[in-house]
Amino acid sequence: MNKNIFVLLAVLFLTACASSPRIETSQAPEVDFSDYGTFAFVQPLGTDRAGYASLISRQLIFSIRRELEMLGLEYIEDPAQADMLVNAHTHLDEKVRIREVADPFIGPTYWDYRYGFYSAWPSYATRTEVMQYSEGTLTIDLIDAGDQMMVWEGTARNRVTEKTRRDAAQVIDEIVVKIFEQFP
Repeated sequence: MNKNIFVLLAVLFLTACASSPRIETSQAPEVDFSDYGTFAFVQPLGTDRAGYASLISRQLIFSIRRELEMLGLEYIEDPAQADMLVNAHTHLDEKVRIREVADPFIGPTYWDYRYGFYSAWPSYATRTEVMQYSEGTLTIDLIDAGDQMMVWEGTARNRVTEKTRRDAAQVIDEIVVKIFEQFP
């Protein structure tokens, strides 16, 4: 019984520690999305480089197409015939986080057998922590094909780790799903 409780608490703790992307969306005012019946992807997609479709682009097209079709839109090949155009952009930022943290004094105090927080000024010293990390951004744009104006944008930001780099296709798919959960 105690082992099951420990496992449950460990799973809850790990789930709580898992980072999820920050999702932001914006929409053009007074846009009626029921007016759009078809969509196509812009050529070239914002994630394409040097004249060819990247692996990221292929995964984005697959995931975005699935989500839009589940919303009732029909995919067509020719962007000139579509009601809505779709574009996607990715960006990777290298960030530095600097913060002051308490560095508790550990050593002899008034009475030799009492250490740490029994001193006269616990946590008196501080130290500076510097942490470098990568933050990835994925932005999906929906554009009115007739007016050539953006009508909706969904953006996700999250820390990029070795695991997310290794499982990029799965992570991209999950993030696209989360972005479209916010679609009106």
